[in-house]
Amino acid sequence: MKKILLLVVLGLTAAGSWAFYPKAAAPTGYLMVVGSGRPGTTSSVPEITTIQPDGTRQVQRLPEIKIGTERNSTAAAVEMHRVELLKINALVAQGWRVAHVTQSTVGVGATTETVYLLERP
Repeated sequence: MKKILLLVVLGLTAAGSWAFYPKAAAPTGYLMVVGSGRPGTTSSVPEITTIQPDGTRQVQRLPEIKIGTERNSTAAAVEMHRVELLKINALVAQGWRVAHVTQSTVGVGATTETVYLLERP
């Protein structure tokens, strides 16, 4: 009887300690999403660039967004932000959290960029 009781206690102890076994950690670091476009020209195609914590990047070109005229530039900017929002929402669903957002206009051709910095909570 003592042997059976000892085996049961050892089995319960082993099962209980399994709950405290270290689990694989989620990737750490920061992830960056950059949306860029050049309103008023037809030579540039807007794009969303995602830079992973390990430095790899993925570029999603958005040729369906027409930015060729001044009249279309506001609609194009809204469409760019819509696509950025969809990308950010997908990353938040994967466990990322927005840490910082910066928006700027750079250069002679007025390249507009929105940079989202995400982190794991």
